[in-house]
Amino acid sequence: MSKKLQGNGIWEASRMMLPQHKESINRYRLELEKRTKPILHEDEWEIIFQNINLSLLQQERVIVTIFGECINLEIEGVVTNVSQHLKKFKIENEEGYDWIDFNEIVSIKIK
Repeated sequence: MSKKLQGNGIWEASRMMLPQHKESINRYRLELEKRTKPILHEDEWEIIFQNINLSLLQQERVIVTIFGECINLEIEGVVTNVSQHLKKFKIENEEGYDWIDFNEIVSIKIK
């Protein structure tokens, strides 16, 4: 008798995954890797604003860490503009510039 007909052989011999199942598994894995943004203490915000001000006034290069659901992003450059109305600041580097929202910041370090 064939192995396919013994025990769990029918299911073992015909392993197949539908594209919908594969997409569902991939989405589930991404959901497991998601993180929540850390809540920054007032002292951390004070350090962040001091470093932004230092970069803006003295053209110091900074490394800005931006929160990402799976991995944090780091941008290096010089702060050239701060918009308190929009709650964003502009950072320029060799590739161009980026506007960064204050709510996305995890940390800012002077390089």
